[in-house]
Amino acid sequence: MNSEKSLEMRKKELVEKFGLFMERQDNLPPIAARIFASLVVDRGEGTTFDELVTFLSASKSTISTNIQLLSNRGMLTFYTKPGDRKKYFILSPESLLARVDDEIVQYRMEYQIVKEIADFREEIHEANGDPTINKSYPYLDFLSNSLSLLETLKENVRANCDMNSHR
Repeated sequence: MNSEKSLEMRKKELVEKFGLFMERQDNLPPIAARIFASLVVDRGEGTTFDELVTFLSASKSTISTNIQLLSNRGMLTFYTKPGDRKKYFILSPESLLARVDDEIVQYRMEYQIVKEIADFREEIHEANGDPTINKSYPYLDFLSNSLSLLETLKENVRANCDMNSHR
């Protein structure tokens, strides 16, 4: 029983920590950020409205308003189960894909600029007749590897979305 309370406290700490991050990252109101964080931590079969009210110790109207905000932003969605009138809220897979896509765009732009800089540096060395140019660019490698990882993540998320779309 004590470990159950300990796990619940740890969950609340993680929701608070990630909620604070999401407030700043996505400019979310505090309760919306906590709802999002709760769904990330739970990552299960969905969380009901009443579970969110209880866990976050917030009023029904506050939870409802912030669920609507997250829904309008495309950050969460819900599904229902046959014979059950409850809505089960989950993170929107499309939102995660959009976030990954945004990161990919940023990394590609950065890669292109850094590549131009590397090419320019090589031109300078060649123009000066300096054959000792170091053509190793760890920063370009970092960006290239990051892009590969993001592309893999995108494929995995998309595959996971396809698997879960048959709930």
